[in-house]
Amino acid sequence: MAMIWLLIALAALSTIPSATDSSTLNITFQRSLSLSRKILHDVRDLLIKYKHEKMGNPAFEDHNMILCTLPETSLAYSYWLQMQDVERLTLNAKDLYIFWIHVDFKRIDELGDCQESAMSKSMEAVSLDLRDLIVQLSSQISALNSTSPKPLDLTLPSNILNPDYDWHSKLQGYIIFRDLETYLNKVVRDFTLLKTKYRE
Repeated sequence: MAMIWLLIALAALSTIPSATDSSTLNITFQRSLSLSRKILHDVRDLLIKYKHEKMGNPAFEDHNMILCTLPETSLAYSYWLQMQDVERLTLNAKDLYIFWIHVDFKRIDELGDCQESAMSKSMEAVSLDLRDLIVQLSSQISALNSTSPKPLDLTLPSNILNPDYDWHSKLQGYIIFRDLETYLNKVVRDFTLLKTKYRE
């Protein structure tokens, strides 16, 4: 189910001409930069609300806890500088897809048997924007190397995202949104660099 939307989107992209000129790429990178900033802002707001409602403290912080199924959020600056453009975009597309799976699972978990809440609606908004950004990344990768990226075949064991204890589930949500916020800072930095590089 998690793959269907991406398969459809990538199929649609195959009918779009590759954008090879710098001015067109600049426009697409500017669009993705704006969307990345929006998602980052929304995730920051969501994290504050999540810590207040789920953790009982809006100032809650714990950077020692990790979730092994999430991508690495740190990248050596020297390595970042040496990355090729397609490499940056491909890494972001792959990692953001993994984050999207986690966010959407927590959204479904939040809904449960209850009606939509402000929290679940915020999660849904982030999830939808992540989907749009991943599709934009896929289009940009195709424009740069003329090869349509293959959708990821990724599934996660249900017991990983559905722990036995309610507190563990709340901690998972905190880690997901905490790490997504950190990762989006890198995505914003990437698109800022690419927009500048491909400006007219």
